[in-house]
Amino acid sequence: MSFFETRITKLFGIKYPIIQGGMGAGFVSTAELAAAVGNAGGIGFMSAIQWENDISKLEDEIKKVKDMTDKPFGINMTLFTEVKPEFFHKTIDIMAKHKVPAVESSARKPDPWMKLMKEAGIKVIHKVARIRDGKTAERLGADAITIIGTEEGGHPGAERVSTSVLGPLMVDTVKVPVAIGGGFCDGRGLVAILAWGGEAMVMGTRFMCSKECIVHPKVKEVVVNMAHNETDFILMSLGDPVRAWRNPVTQRILETEFKHDKDDVMKELIAIRKQSHEERMAVNTGEVDTGLVPAGQVGGRIHEIKSCKEIIDDIISEADEVLKKLSERKYWKA
Repeated sequence: MSFFETRITKLFGIKYPIIQGGMGAGFVSTAELAAAVGNAGGIGFMSAIQWENDISKLEDEIKKVKDMTDKPFGINMTLFTEVKPEFFHKTIDIMAKHKVPAVESSARKPDPWMKLMKEAGIKVIHKVARIRDGKTAERLGADAITIIGTEEGGHPGAERVSTSVLGPLMVDTVKVPVAIGGGFCDGRGLVAILAWGGEAMVMGTRFMCSKECIVHPKVKEVVVNMAHNETDFILMSLGDPVRAWRNPVTQRILETEFKHDKDDVMKELIAIRKQSHEERMAVNTGEVDTGLVPAGQVGGRIHEIKSCKEIIDDIISEADEVLKKLSERKYWKA
């Protein structure tokens, strides 16, 4: 048995316990990225919310990913309360029609969608930022849980608890396998997760900075040049926090949300929220100073744009080396 074989690799039929989490702030998690991660031995999740305005395009993306790989892939279904239920019904129908093997659900309690996904034969990993939400997802029938800490880019949850605390806690709380995300980019992180009892590493920012990810090159440039302390944690006043690269937009939001009422914050966001998916969050336009660039603190440790194969090969190679040095009980430095 390989050291990297876990219940999650068996669940999804993948070689390595590495997951590309769904990213839906504009077009980020597309067929190109999911296929590249799958071909490299992990599993990638495309985000259905990217096609909220025309869910039929999700079918085209599923066909595309199947043309690019014969490896497992999945769809992220972000259960935003403001999205109409019809969208999720159509998404599940499309996934069932095309026999999508896996779903990464997130954002809120996954009922009644869990029952529909399981009836369609889809394996479900539910992403949470709180321990109690992981317990609920397990009770509702999730095959696995992803727990993410405050280090994560995008929507890390309002409790602001670190991954190193949440990861082991979730492992100790549920019986289903646990994947852990928020702050990871290398083999040392993978070994740490396995040591905590986690069974897969989830990465978003690292894979956003891959050659196959279709985000604008300026966005990738921002991340590989940022420092670890150059993100802002915004929108806490609205109960929907976001971690993004610090720029004039995040600074204005921070100044506004703690000095004025929620209406002022919403006015600040109107220009961004009215944009189409092609323009939203600056990831596809490259307008990095006038939109949001979701990014995790781990961006401060990412310095190169590599292919997904190079990223995953490097992670496994480094993890092997770390394990070897630990077994020899030597002090080491990567």
